[in-house]
Amino acid sequence: YVRSFALTALDLLKFGTIRSVAEYLAVGWDLVKQIHKERLSLLYRSIPLHKVKYLGIDEFSIRKGHEYMTIFVNIEDGRILHAVEGRSKEKIQPFIEKLSKKAKKLTAIAMDMSGSYYSAIRGWLPHVDIVFDRYHVSALMNQAIDEIRRGQQRELDNLGQKALKGNRFLLLRNYDSLEPDRKARLDALLKANHPLFIAHSMKEQLRLFWDEDFDSAKSFLEVWIKDAMQSGIGPLAKVAKTLAGYKTGLLNYFKYSITSAVVEGTNNKIKTLKRQAYGFRDMVYFKLRLYHLHTQRYSLTG
Repeated sequence: YVRSFALTALDLLKFGTIRSVAEYLAVGWDLVKQIHKERLSLLYRSIPLHKVKYLGIDEFSIRKGHEYMTIFVNIEDGRILHAVEGRSKEKIQPFIEKLSKKAKKLTAIAMDMSGSYYSAIRGWLPHVDIVFDRYHVSALMNQAIDEIRRGQQRELDNLGQKALKGNRFLLLRNYDSLEPDRKARLDALLKANHPLFIAHSMKEQLRLFWDEDFDSAKSFLEVWIKDAMQSGIGPLAKVAKTLAGYKTGLLNYFKYSITSAVVEGTNNKIKTLKRQAYGFRDMVYFKLRLYHLHTQRYSLTG
């Protein structure tokens, strides 16, 4: 093919899928993919890191069977800087080493409370502050609520089990976002079950942590952890122990006010990309598509 044909194919790929472009140009799917892959390889053979200030780390599922890919996202512009198959310390460490040499302006990294991420960053980027994401803290608390609910279901008689059944999302939703009739249902449930009442109250209290300033947040967190440890409720005490171990990373939120929201938004784009392509067999091409994802704009049709 000639250069003008390749440029035409690349222009069409801004608006359509590889299959639709191949059908329009009356060529094979693999030819259009190869043109695109070569272009992306040229564009992203070197991704600059020297201006990166805030970074987000997260993982997503590549396919069924607990196969994951970790992505590093520039929080300021939503650009994926690196993607690697796996989420272990050994997998992410080479890029962390690269960051230590090239990302001289890197100040803070937002992430979940993954031990492998934390260990790799502390080993190679000791000067960079870690910020534990508020959404992952909420998810940790919700897991504890659900574990308590299941434990209560196992202990109660048939009538008590029926009362708990179907109320999972009532317990997990923010109380102030519930409709009046749902609030009444939840209030009746919590009145009849003391462990769930304690756990739900602690969950709602923890939400207020993010509205504090640094000084009050520190004392707030210490009191919350102490109350949760003394509650006598196993899953709640487990959450408290986790938060106590990561106290500095939680308080760093008030220093930088960054979260993984940009990374979560990027994950939604990745899901759209995977659906459009019905999955990817070529991992090199898939990663190149991820690096190009910040240029994509999705909108509703109609």
